[in-house]
Amino acid sequence: MAGPSFLDLLLDGAEVTAFDAPLARARAAGASPDRLAELERQRALALRVREVLIGHRRAEAELQSLNDTANDLAALHDLDAVLQAIADRARRLLDCDLAYISLSDEDAGDSSIKAASGNVSGLLRELRLPAGTGVGGMVARTGEPYSVLCYADDRSIVHAPDIDETVAAEGMRSLLGVPVKLRQRVIGVLMAVHRTTRAFSTRDTTVLSMLAAHAAVAIENARLLAEAQAAVADLRVANRAVRSHLGALERTAEVHERLTRLFLHGKGVEHVVEAVAESVDGAVALLDEDGTVVAGSAPAVDLAAVAEQARERTFARGDVCAVPMATESEFLGTMVLARAGGVSDIDRRAVEGAALVASLVLVTRRRMAETETRVRGELLDDLLTTPTRDPGLLRRRAALLGVDLDADHVVVVAAGGRGAAAAALARRSRGLATCRGDEVVLLLPGTDARATARDAVRELRSAQRPVTAGAARVRGPVADAYREATCCLRALLALGRAGEATDAAGLGSIGVLFAGKPDIRAFVRSVLGALIDYDAARGSDLVRTLGVFCASGQSSGTAAQELHVHVNTVAQRLARIGQLLGGDWREPDRLLEIQIALRLFEVGRRHPIP
Repeated sequence: MAGPSFLDLLLDGAEVTAFDAPLARARAAGASPDRLAELERQRALALRVREVLIGHRRAEAELQSLNDTANDLAALHDLDAVLQAIADRARRLLDCDLAYISLSDEDAGDSSIKAASGNVSGLLRELRLPAGTGVGGMVARTGEPYSVLCYADDRSIVHAPDIDETVAAEGMRSLLGVPVKLRQRVIGVLMAVHRTTRAFSTRDTTVLSMLAAHAAVAIENARLLAEAQAAVADLRVANRAVRSHLGALERTAEVHERLTRLFLHGKGVEHVVEAVAESVDGAVALLDEDGTVVAGSAPAVDLAAVAEQARERTFARGDVCAVPMATESEFLGTMVLARAGGVSDIDRRAVEGAALVASLVLVTRRRMAETETRVRGELLDDLLTTPTRDPGLLRRRAALLGVDLDADHVVVVAAGGRGAAAAALARRSRGLATCRGDEVVLLLPGTDARATARDAVRELRSAQRPVTAGAARVRGPVADAYREATCCLRALLALGRAGEATDAAGLGSIGVLFAGKPDIRAFVRSVLGALIDYDAARGSDLVRTLGVFCASGQSSGTAAQELHVHVNTVAQRLARIGQLLGGDWREPDRLLEIQIALRLFEVGRRHPIP
């Protein structure tokens, strides 16, 4: 009985060793070397897909954990509990041996460790860290993440006896620290530690930085709540104001929790903007990196000027508040709030929390889109370069992307198009896209190659340069249609028809030469058929007359001498030719087709045309 296939193993989430079973069964059954080689290739491909799936699951788990963290932190109001929760979650997220968080003491000019998870000695808690010392001091001073592979051997940091003693007692070796920032001010440092030499990845830095961003909001909320509760105890006369303030803080926590739920449920940035607008009772707009409104309603303010002010940090003045959305490597856009009567601190914090969640949504969807684009491009490259590859495997890969290779498709090859726009069009159309040099190649559902190409050009067109596209309907291997579409594109560019989109038929009679299998006989008939039939029916010599006339530089006198007839006879024959071919037969483009057809006709008389 046949065992599970590689695809079955992928769907079941089998271990790596299970992927050896199909190959072992084939060897036991005496499969041919070719079959064994194909199974080896399928196994390698399946293991690559498994690694990609594992990566996706890991990323999803990390995002889920980050949002669980946000929910947990939003429910905590005690600062010590918040700090301990942050340390515990950091240790689990990065799978490290030790995690701790320190907070800055502006009055003393140093910082101290407030919570730790995984510590084995009593020296770590409440350890005072002089300004600028250790990894934490480096992070606090620069405001940027910093890591060391071996703390004891690293001379780029400032060592202190007390810190080195604690490092030795805890067995710390590799460390990563990220700043905990509040309105661009470093209020603490979140650290992750391995007790063995182990490098931290870019993913580790990103995850720890996101957790630190959540931590800053939670710490600020806890601090403000503590201050408000102290004010209630100390200032009974301000009871009503304090209650109002507590209510606002609870509203902030509710907004943060609501935004987190939206992210967990896979909602888009438009839902995030709608939620925060309801919370702050104002006009909220989300701008992309170019300053264009992509969600919400544009408030009556100078959005360009406000976005420029908030390029690096939160900008709040009067009735307007703008918060930048950015990762460590890219600027994503700006969230702008306009509220009549002024923007309060609570409103500002709500917008900052919404901007953080919107950033997570944008980054997550962008990474998913990039992965899907790469997979679609790889499949199309395989269809173009290795058309003999197992068709069943190609169909299964396509089906996973929602593409039906058995349906009618058109290949479009475009010059001047944008790769990102092509990838988006392919996703929407359930097709495939890839880039080859300066050209974009698309495999799109459809039966009308010319109409499909024109629709694609409209999607790919940019303001910088025109987009020119050739197309061909897939009637066999995709590679054959790709070659025909490429020939159409080259013909359009050679004929000076940049900015157009067509197939071989749209090129006119010359297009016959660019079809998947050039039909020279049909080309000659399409150009000279009327003259050939006239000569055959009447025994005239119009085709030869036209050939001699063109060869003589369109001189009637020279043609008459070559034909041994009177020049008037040539004129009469040319008049008849004009009647049969049309009055525009002497136009440069038309005359070029005629001369090519005459040359091919003459060759065909000597050597039969296939």
